[in-house]
Amino acid sequence: MGVAGAGRAVGTTHLAIWTANYLAGVNRERVAALEWNHHGDFAAMGRIAGVSNKADATGQQVGSLMFRILEVDYYQQADASVFAHCLNGQYRRVIVDYGSMEESGLYECARCDRKVIVGAFSEWQSETFLEAVAVNGKRDKSWHFAAAFGSEESRIEWEKRFSIECLRIPFSGDAFMVTRADMDFFKKMTT
Repeated sequence: MGVAGAGRAVGTTHLAIWTANYLAGVNRERVAALEWNHHGDFAAMGRIAGVSNKADATGQQVGSLMFRILEVDYYQQADASVFAHCLNGQYRRVIVDYGSMEESGLYECARCDRKVIVGAFSEWQSETFLEAVAVNGKRDKSWHFAAAFGSEESRIEWEKRFSIECLRIPFSGDAFMVTRADMDFFKKMTT
């Protein structure tokens, strides 16, 4: 699953990490989360969590730095070789955080079997979200849209206007904790 943001600070990394924790913790799946951007958020997360880089579950050191928090393997600054390594049968799910959507990242995200564009309906961010919809005008059912910020009225109007569903991302104060109330959202987004 590829997760890309229609702009900065819309919750892309939070959603990618939270989804990985849902799949690993609730569904009991082997999950890798890849940071396919240069924001450095995974490195900061590893430092705060006090984890050190190590080899993956097969004992193999791969191209990028890897660490584990709870049941998810995190790969910092991943690239195509790391992605291929993760798809090579070790993981049931691979979540790729593309960061804010740029043309090259959008093309990379398009290769994923499920794509989630994260945006916001806040007045200063909605234009970028609308541009993302326009870019993906002729999309197949593997493209999904989601938003955490902005009014519910704006989300409903946007769905009617563009004839697409935009999932409302529930509030999550902790990307490492999934509550029963979050389950319906994740079932819609991951299946």
